[in-house]
Amino acid sequence: MENLYIESTEFTPKIHFDINNRKFELIGTSRPEDVVAFYESIIYKIEMYVNNILHNEKLEDFHFNLLFDLDYMNSASSKYILQILDYFKKLYQKKAKITVDWYYEDVDDQIFEDGEDLSDVIKIPFNLRPRN
Repeated sequence: MENLYIESTEFTPKIHFDINNRKFELIGTSRPEDVVAFYESIIYKIEMYVNNILHNEKLEDFHFNLLFDLDYMNSASSKYILQILDYFKKLYQKKAKITVDWYYEDVDDQIFEDGEDLSDVIKIPFNLRPRN
C-alpha cells in the first residue's frame, strides 16, 4: 500500500497518510465544495489499511498517530473526520495504541469544542494541544 499526499487548497486540507511511519495528518481548512468527492478516496484508503492491519498485525505492539490541525471545518467535513476516527477506533478497541493530537487556536475556539465532542463520541482520548 502506498502513502497518500494531497496538497492543501483554499477549501481543502493537506492530507498526509504516511503508512511507513504510521501517521495520518489533516491540516488546514476543510470546506470542500464536494465533500464526498474529496473524502471518498481518503476514507477508502484508510478502510483498506485498517482492515489489513486488523488481519496481519499484533495489535498490542501497534502504534499509530493521528494529527488534526484545522483552522476551520464545516459540518459535512466533521462527519468524514468522524468516519476516519471510527476506522482507527477499530484498532484502538483491539488494544492498538492510537494517539490523536488535536490542535486548536484557543479554548474559546469552535475547533477546540469540536475536538472535545469528537473525542467523547469516538471514545478515544485526544491530546488537545494549543497552537503556539
